[in-house]
Amino acid sequence: MEENAGMTISQTEQQRRLGLMLSCLLGVLLFFMAFYSTYHLLAEVDASDLTVHLDWVKEQDKWSMLTALLTGRDRLWHACVWLINRLGVSMVYAGCLVTAGSVEAVYLIYNALFKRMLSWLDRRVIPWASLTLCLVSSIFMPWYTVQIYRANSSLNVWHNPTQLMVRPFALIAFWMTVRIYRRLREGDGWTNRAFESRWEIVAYAFVLMLTVWAKPSFAQAFIPALAILMIVDLVRSRGKAFLFCFKVACAYIPAAVLMLMNLLSNFGSDSSSGIEIALLDVWSHSTKNIPLSILLLFAFPLFVFIVDWKRLLPSVEGQLSLSNLAVAVVMKAALAETGSRRYHGNLSWSYGLAAVFVWFLAMRSFLDMMFGNRLTGKKYTVVAVVGWTLLAMHLLTGIIYYIKIVSGEILF
Repeated sequence: MEENAGMTISQTEQQRRLGLMLSCLLGVLLFFMAFYSTYHLLAEVDASDLTVHLDWVKEQDKWSMLTALLTGRDRLWHACVWLINRLGVSMVYAGCLVTAGSVEAVYLIYNALFKRMLSWLDRRVIPWASLTLCLVSSIFMPWYTVQIYRANSSLNVWHNPTQLMVRPFALIAFWMTVRIYRRLREGDGWTNRAFESRWEIVAYAFVLMLTVWAKPSFAQAFIPALAILMIVDLVRSRGKAFLFCFKVACAYIPAAVLMLMNLLSNFGSDSSSGIEIALLDVWSHSTKNIPLSILLLFAFPLFVFIVDWKRLLPSVEGQLSLSNLAVAVVMKAALAETGSRRYHGNLSWSYGLAAVFVWFLAMRSFLDMMFGNRLTGKKYTVVAVVGWTLLAMHLLTGIIYYIKIVSGEILF
């Protein structure tokens, strides 16, 4: 018995060390990929969003940058690049470092979440799962989609710095919300206790503000999505959940104010563009078949949600992610900018962010089914064959997407 125990401990420690080494190696690989693609787009491709944003950084000084942040403008990436540039790093390399750092942060957050939620999982699996989530894209069908990104969108992009910047903060905000909201759902009765301490309130409100400073697209869809959940629970509890919901809502006030200021500065009376209702106008401009485009982006998550709906749908994270996706879909389908930026798709970024949460939940559930002994026999075989096949198709497209970008094709 003692020998077996010693072997088990040794094997566990070996797995942990190998997992740590693998996590570092894949993390370095991803950082290099993000750094290289950013350098390519900044130095060689004039049509890149990165080039436009870098030009904005060059026009800013410390006071105009501070003013932009205080008025809710999405200038967090610009402020970080500006600061690193002032430390002696060239502007291009500063942009590469901040962008690659944002991508790497998402990878590290995935690693941390998987380790926490699937603590029993082999540590050698987690880095591969995290890297896969950082690379997957909508399934590429050459006879249908001419451009991988523009037609179907993606949870991973390489060309837009503000979208890359907001993702790590959005992931943190999402899971902080899940943790807080579980206190209402999983406690006895309808608790009024929303936060463990004042520091938690401050941290939560600050992370939400960071998401707006990085890019307001997260808050634009997430605040209404959370409001939907709160309304449902207020009805279910016959008003008993009001104090809990009120406390959570108060934490959103600073972020909501910043977001409102951002919208007014971008689409106010002094702006050359505005927002109007134009059902499917912008979306149909970039794709021939909207339902098929949605399916190509969500084929793997949809399959997992269908198979594991009994666990995913009743959970706080499942309901919150789907509510957020529903709001993002409505925004993408119903709203359009007026003016020259109408078909730039700037109101579609929330859709890509919503995909991040749905995809993570699907990957977590799939790993649980594949390695957690939850399924056996024919059901396991079917889920494994279909699931791994769909995931491989998404991953292959993501790799092709990256290769095409760094080889000089404009895919955005």
